[in-house]
Amino acid sequence: MKRLLASVVTLAAVACGSASVAIGPPLTVPQLKFRVIDQVGPVAYCDPDSYPLAHSELDPALATYPQIKADAELYTAIVAHEHLPAGDLTDEQKVVVYRAYKKLRALALAQTGSHYDFDYTSQTNFDHVTGTIRSDGVITVVTYKPGARPNCPICLAASTLIATPTGDVAVTKLAAGMLVWTQAEDGTRIAVPVLEVGSTAVPPTHQMVHLRLADGRELWASPGHRTADGRQLGTLEAGDMVDGSTVAFLALGPYNGDRTYDLLPAGASGTYWANGILLASTLSH
Repeated sequence: MKRLLASVVTLAAVACGSASVAIGPPLTVPQLKFRVIDQVGPVAYCDPDSYPLAHSELDPALATYPQIKADAELYTAIVAHEHLPAGDLTDEQKVVVYRAYKKLRALALAQTGSHYDFDYTSQTNFDHVTGTIRSDGVITVVTYKPGARPNCPICLAASTLIATPTGDVAVTKLAAGMLVWTQAEDGTRIAVPVLEVGSTAVPPTHQMVHLRLADGRELWASPGHRTADGRQLGTLEAGDMVDGSTVAFLALGPYNGDRTYDLLPAGASGTYWANGILLASTLSH
């Protein structure tokens, strides 16, 4: 950590020591992101291949590779950074490309004039770091302080409606402090504030469970999401009891969204109604 901070201070001194310091040739945005990752640290994020459920990276890597290669700046930066050949890649090398792509995707840079701002939690001790990187790659760290591990949800489709005292609200529209219904310890429905909302970026290959109950209620959610009594949706079978009804249909299929969502309501149970079905939150206090 001392070595990292020393290098950061040196970079800051170069950047701020003189108003007449010349700006070198600009780097591409992927190159700038690699510069931040290498010198400040990679982003702590919810890996789509670990959440909602851990699985092999090979299939998503092969599926995503044509998209990555079609972006010339992105692909060139990854190949150079990972020391990969310019020609055809093996499947194992495509996984390397995919892993680098996920790291770059997790890091957001906001352009302001000739520099970019960054603000993220680093994988290094989950420290929260903010700063800027100039278009030529010179970095200035503004703050470096203790942060927190990301709260990775196992989540719901963007179209999911959550029951609230004022009616159903799309999960994408919820925010901390809004009231939702949860189940009290005695089984009654009570209104409580939302403590936290979360979402996870998912790859184009992400699969969702389509659950339909005998009474007509249905839901699309990740296989690892749990019912109110703790069962994973992906393990349910036809005829199983769920929230006072039985499973009439259950199938795994592709998801056409790029993010999934979850919320944490206040209260002991951590439950809420999604499309009318009582579920448990995957977020934690």
